[in-house]
Amino acid sequence: MLRPREIDVDQPSKTEQLSNWIKKVRCKKLMCRRNRKRNLRIEAVLSYALYKAEYELRRKQLSRISQWRKLKSKFLQNSRSDDHNCESLEYSEIYQESNLWHEPVCQELSSLNDFMLKLSEIKAPLQR
Repeated sequence: MLRPREIDVDQPSKTEQLSNWIKKVRCKKLMCRRNRKRNLRIEAVLSYALYKAEYELRRKQLSRISQWRKLKSKFLQNSRSDDHNCESLEYSEIYQESNLWHEPVCQELSSLNDFMLKLSEIKAPLQR
């Protein structure tokens, strides 16, 4: 475990470095697609590396979310004296669970999630 004096504030965290790397690879991938002489091998390598990096970033984010939820529940156990606090806590947890894809992880996944949400809002009458 790092002591407070050992943390270098000027250096970005590992997660920030990974996020910055993903941005650079996305830009490079777009440049390869726009190039007149496309090299499918380079595009495939970039796509695979991007997929793996996004997966790793998402895994780190989800593990961090679960750790914070555990800490939050430990701290809030003592302060849950009335029902109103319990209801607001349940609502915030439900909202956080339904709001997982609003972080810019992958543009295709976000757009797919938005499309599925719009589809679920459509209520067509049942005809038999």
